[in-house]
Amino acid sequence: MAAFGRRASARRPFTERVVFRRGEREVHGFALNISLGGLRAILDESVGLGECFEVGLGDEGSRSGRVVWIQEELGGAIVGLAFLDAQATREPERPLDVSPRSCEPWARSK
Repeated sequence: MAAFGRRASARRPFTERVVFRRGEREVHGFALNISLGGLRAILDESVGLGECFEVGLGDEGSRSGRVVWIQEELGGAIVGLAFLDAQATREPERPLDVSPRSCEPWARSK
């Protein structure tokens, strides 16, 4: 298992348009990189820490994830998204519950 603060998988460049969806809301952006555990993206508008989204990843399909960090920018944000199906192989970067269980109310409302 990876030591705390170290990633379980390497990041790779991933320059695709992304769409974060939650109910009727869609937030568009551009991916910067991706790993087995998550994604870093620039978004056109701000999102909330801990919010869950279904993320369209271009030709890669879509995955569910939770926002685990945010860097607010003028006109949007750079965010880190942890994929919910990857948590067994990844150490959390912060003491934030990113398990699929933490997004169950969201999943039921989809």
